[in-house]
Amino acid sequence: MLAIILSGWGPALAQVERRELPVLQGESPAPHGLGGPAEESRPGSGYRRPALPQSPSSLPEAASRAPEASALPLDAWRGLGGAAQERLLAQISLPSPSPALTKLIAQALATDPKGEGGEVRLAALERAGRVEELAEALRGFGGADEPGAARYALALLAEGRGDEACAMELGAGSAAAPANSNAKRAAFLIPAYCAAAEGDKDGASLALSLARDSGIDAGLAANAIDRLAKGASRGAILPRSVDVLDYLFLKLGQAGGSTEIAARATPELLFLLAQDEQAPAELRLAAAERAAALNIIDGEGLGSVYRKAAPQLAKSAQSPAALRAKLFATLEGQAAAKIRAESIEALLASGKDARIEIPIAEALAQANAGLAEDPQAAGFAETGVRVAALAGEDQAAWEWADTGGEHVRSWQLLLGAIDPVDERARAALDAGVEIALKTEVPGPLLQRLVTVLDALDEEVPIPLWELAGKTPQPEDGYLPETGLLTTLKEAADAGEVGRTVLLVAAALGPNGPPGAHLIALGDGLRALKRVGLDAEARRIAFEALYAHWPARGKV
Repeated sequence: MLAIILSGWGPALAQVERRELPVLQGESPAPHGLGGPAEESRPGSGYRRPALPQSPSSLPEAASRAPEASALPLDAWRGLGGAAQERLLAQISLPSPSPALTKLIAQALATDPKGEGGEVRLAALERAGRVEELAEALRGFGGADEPGAARYALALLAEGRGDEACAMELGAGSAAAPANSNAKRAAFLIPAYCAAAEGDKDGASLALSLARDSGIDAGLAANAIDRLAKGASRGAILPRSVDVLDYLFLKLGQAGGSTEIAARATPELLFLLAQDEQAPAELRLAAAERAAALNIIDGEGLGSVYRKAAPQLAKSAQSPAALRAKLFATLEGQAAAKIRAESIEALLASGKDARIEIPIAEALAQANAGLAEDPQAAGFAETGVRVAALAGEDQAAWEWADTGGEHVRSWQLLLGAIDPVDERARAALDAGVEIALKTEVPGPLLQRLVTVLDALDEEVPIPLWELAGKTPQPEDGYLPETGLLTTLKEAADAGEVGRTVLLVAAALGPNGPPGAHLIALGDGLRALKRVGLDAEARRIAFEALYAHWPARGKV
């Protein structure tokens, strides 16, 4: 049965065009201060809400980070003021095009949120759509008069924790924030949303009136509540950029099902849509894939959406995202190794075209596990190596590389560069010249390989150095402005972790590790190792190599 489905889906998936996703840098409202002097009036004071939970420690923890993540010191931002942090953040893309950098930047930004420059870093987490790190960082701002209370409540809404958000008392601290800030808008509109969601029309009307009196644009919220009261279901005119509160009000007004919302969603809303099981399947899929492409959710999140949305899709649904979800859901119940391998290959190729190769490989890792031992899947060894390596499953990648024969032998060099623990890594590097010559690894890629090995403090065999040296060092790739690499070395030498992380992101450039000049790549990896971020340096090195590694296809 799956073979028949594959025969229809294979061409459709193969023809998916590479999509240019909008860059979300600057799409969200600009960052503003978290608060100011308290005001006498408080938003929604006429609406009776439950009290704030007494202890923030009772709240659920954010999802745990990957086990290989390095611990950052509590004083990661010492000596770097808010203005300097803002200047550095302006030099990098948020969300970052690199999954490894995205995780590292988010981890750094969430450190010491009440310290100097904390507001700048929280705003950056919002722009990057890192909702879990944001909510965790804001837990300490849960008091009624805390200037960050509304921001915390908004993060809870983005996590789908509406009951907790509506239980918060948003006091004068949030209401006193700058008039055009996210915090002030949230302080006035969250009570309106919570009242409307509970059927409290008077409370919602009062909160909307207070919002207008304070200069808040409540047009969409008012229209949604009006449609709710009248029982109307006609579509609403979407704003150019749709945020979490916009979407929640659209849902109240029964106008939150348009797939167009995914294309206009802010990063935080993309995260919410990927978790929202009440959203229409096609909207949720479109949002989840865009979130994955922007490194807002990972492969585990994407796979979860595929599994849950696929059964809800109409038979006529033929969008690339719908085809991928249907194939993914069918794959997980398929016993035949050859058909599983074919399905994995089709999904990986389609995911690459859709710019979600890494998250889709992470989602496929479990289905890929164990296939290396099955002779029926032998022709797909390279796909197996790629899926396992992209998902960070080093042992599974080695199994594929060991059993796949000469066809996949070049991948042993890549694995050897990023996995210093396995004894096979040293053997692969020692045989590097033989492997490179037999598998025709391009000279510029050998230059990139030895650059990475040297930066990671790995011993590079002299013959491999000499072979790489026969090709002139490539001069392409992003090279930062004069002085930045010197500043990066100074920051790393001084142990300034937060500053080092942002400078590395700036040094690698807008296209991340694969698009960096070799000098910037080497200096960036050395700097990360110098401040103790070894695991992150290796993953960034992997991204830099993998994007250029030649893929030969199935045997």
